[in-house]
Amino acid sequence: MNETLSNQTSAPPKTPGEVYEGIAFTFCKAATIILFTGPFALPIASGAAAIFYLLAHRAGKHDTRCILKRPLLIATFWGVISLISLAIITRPLWLKN
Repeated sequence: MNETLSNQTSAPPKTPGEVYEGIAFTFCKAATIILFTGPFALPIASGAAAIFYLLAHRAGKHDTRCILKRPLLIATFWGVISLISLAIITRPLWLKN
């Protein structure tokens, strides 16, 4: 029975074409976000990343594939990036008299 379970859970190795398509799809998602959000792409994407990492942590996921490894650390990083980039983008609105 263990052999059957083992065979069902192991995925076949990806072909080079599948690897490239996976990378292309990641950039396709990023480009779509940029297309729809324009200059606000960075604060929106980084804010969304922060929110979803917080949700993942709250739901019990305490590790990740991200280089920073810990969802709370990643959420903090992207939250700060979101706020700083939003402040830089909207700064001209504050300075108008």
